[in-house]
Amino acid sequence: MYCPFCGFQWPTLPRFCSSCGRDIKNATSLSDFQELTEKYSSMLQTTLATLDFVNALEQHPSLFFPFMCYTETKLTADAVENIFQVQLSQPGSTNRLEEARVLSYWRDYLLYLEEKEASPFLEDVPMFGTGLKEVPPAAIQPQLVFQKNFQFPMANVCTNTIKIPILPSYEEFQAAMDYGMQNSPGFGLP
Repeated sequence: MYCPFCGFQWPTLPRFCSSCGRDIKNATSLSDFQELTEKYSSMLQTTLATLDFVNALEQHPSLFFPFMCYTETKLTADAVENIFQVQLSQPGSTNRLEEARVLSYWRDYLLYLEEKEASPFLEDVPMFGTGLKEVPPAAIQPQLVFQKNFQFPMANVCTNTIKIPILPSYEEFQAAMDYGMQNSPGFGLP
């Protein structure tokens, strides 16, 4: 821990800072907050100036906006489809033909969720596969895998993978996906 007034580092947070003598357990007044804000704001500006970041930010603010400012965007079926990297079998194989058919079911299902106003929602798809309700950061590349021997979808949020079932009709696929996603929140925990 550190003293918010003088910045002295402590292995544990004492009641008073022996470096500056201030009460650091109850540093909650407005003047304390203003003092801390001014101090750390100037430290941040100094650090960023060293990297010439402030100059670059002033010259090209639109380039930094997507990285530094949160903007809530409506999730679309197209966006969800594009975040998943599809794992297909060898071209020309029987498995590949079945996977292509089920991939069209997947795309139709995403469109269905986008228009639907009841559970499951489109936001539940990334949540099911990655644990995130929004499009994941670029470093996370979720996988879409096909599975033959199971009737319901399975997900592994540790590996960011959704395994979708290969079923004969869209109606069966939709029912299986709805059931699987509605029964998965919280890993079965209350």
